[in-house]
Amino acid sequence: MLQHLNNLTHLRIFNMELFDVIKQIFKSDKEWNKVSKYDKTRNFFMINRIMSIQYPLQANQFNHLKITPRPVIDWWHSALSPMVQKQGYQRTPGWVFTKTLKSKTKGKTKVNTPDEATERFICERFEVSKREMNELKTFYPKEYQKWIKSIGEQLRSISK
Repeated sequence: MLQHLNNLTHLRIFNMELFDVIKQIFKSDKEWNKVSKYDKTRNFFMINRIMSIQYPLQANQFNHLKITPRPVIDWWHSALSPMVQKQGYQRTPGWVFTKTLKSKTKGKTKVNTPDEATERFICERFEVSKREMNELKTFYPKEYQKWIKSIGEQLRSISK
């Protein structure tokens, strides 16, 4: 059993995530050999994109449709691994992990839900469907809110 486990140590790691592969690029050849051909090919586009932050000319040369991805990723390792080790880095350089500004809102404006009675009145009076009302909410949220609010106030004043 122990001999069988020892034979498994030479197997490659499959299905590595993008940043796991990137970390391996900057490590020794022994660590790099654990990355499978599949993982190199699968992560080619994103690795090339990340490398273009620091090395735009080189990354642009590899940005062709008919290029074979695996040798390109091997080139990034062979070019960057000795350089990083020579500079004394113990880990992946900081320029690999860039952050972007997060938006304050998630792209949707908060819409207060109006009275169901108001919406029903609008649907009946103007002969529109619920779907059309939802489209108004989606595409014109500010105008929709003003419109609904004014009609709701008018309905409340009439019912008093």
